Order: sequence, then C-alpha cells, then structure tokens
Amino acid sequence: MRRDNVFKIWIKGFGLAVFGNVLGGIMTVSAAPFLSEWFVPYIALLLTVFIYASLLFTAGMRDGQKEAKMLRNKRVESIPKYRWIIMGLIIAAVMCIPCGALLACSLGAFPMTGEILLGSYFVLGALAPAFFIADPQALSPVLPLVLMAVYIIVTPIAAHLGFKFGVDEKSAKDFMYEK
Repeated sequence: MRRDNVFKIWIKGFGLAVFGNVLGGIMTVSAAPFLSEWFVPYIALLLTVFIYASLLFTAGMRDGQKEAKMLRNKRVESIPKYRWIIMGLIIAAVMCIPCGALLACSLGAFPMTGEILLGSYFVLGALAPAFFIADPQALSPVLPLVLMAVYIIVTPIAAHLGFKFGVDEKSAKDFMYEK
C-alpha cells in the first residue's frame, strides 16, 4: 500500500462534491412546491449544505483512514498536515465558477433566464434553496458573493475534519458503526 496521487485524491473529493450538489439540486426541485412557506427554504438550505459537507467529510475520512493504516504499518513516517485544506480550497474555487456566472448575470453582463436559473439549481445544488430565500429574478450581486463565501468556508473545513476523523482511530470508532 502506498499513497495515492494527489490528483487522484482531488478527483475523488471533487466527484463527491459534484454529487453533493446534484443531490442538493434534486432535493430542491422535489421540495419546490413547499418552498413558498417562509421557513421551509431555510430548513432545506441547512439540509442541502449538510449533504454537501457530509460527502466532503466522507472523502477526507476515507483518505485519513488510509493514511492511518499506512502509519500503523510504518510505510510512512507522518501524515500530510494541510492536504485536505488545500484540496478543499481548490474544490471550492472550482465550485465558485458558476457563482461567478451568476455574479455576471446580476451585474447585467447577460440576462437571467429560466434555463440559467434551473441549471443553477443543479450546479449550485448545495445552496439552491437560497434562490427561494432571495428572489433570483431581482438578483443582486450580494447573493452570488454569499454563495461563494459559503463554498469557500464549508468545503475545506468539512474535508479537513473528515481527514482528522479518519486519522484519529478513537473518534472514528465512536463516530462510525464499523471500522
């Protein structure tokens, strides 16, 4: 057993982040009839961000478990300290590209159409209920910036916490059902 390539680890994390966005988009579209109530979009937003963060947590935890196994078998001398923070920031930067397109729409570079809005539900699925909280047709530049900030904060923190849980065997036994 040896360490995976950093690019391969990043692809796994990015794939789970995209999957989290798609799941959040599906949840938002399926809950759309109920999102007209004032409190439902806030609950849906918390749940979709939780799904997104959980999948990134899983990516980091799997890598952390592999690193702990290599450390136990004395194949490596130490674990990388900030790998998942850096990879999380890179994943967040890629996730912020669609937010930049929404920012361009809000600044008037091109009009906000229904197709762009529906595509945003799936591309930005983890934060799609925010469109029901703030009216996207009267899109101000603040909403895309807030969406970018949430991605930049949640992504590296969730991935790094997952890595730490994966490396620390005591907390992993308490946290997960099976090892």
